[in-house]
Amino acid sequence: MKKVYISGAIAHYDIFERKQAFEDAANEIRNTGLQPVNPFDNGIAEDAHWREHMKADIKLLLDCDYIYMLKGWELSKGAKLELDVASSCGIKVLFQH
Repeated sequence: MKKVYISGAIAHYDIFERKQAFEDAANEIRNTGLQPVNPFDNGIAEDAHWREHMKADIKLLLDCDYIYMLKGWELSKGAKLELDVASSCGIKVLFQH
């Protein structure tokens, strides 16, 4: 089954709203027959440093076939980095409408 990494703004936003947005995206992806990969499930403690999250997230991303950019991704340093990694590694990019 093809895997889709979910990318979007997290830091500096309401964490509960962001978790819900990522979970909604995961359900959307699941409904298309693909396997969602949610960075909230990266195994790193929520209060860990941003760099630790990015290291874990990029490892998850590199094992995926697609990256799904949530609305507002342009406002996120991490999402921009993930998009750059995906594009550089030949991972197909999808954008939320």
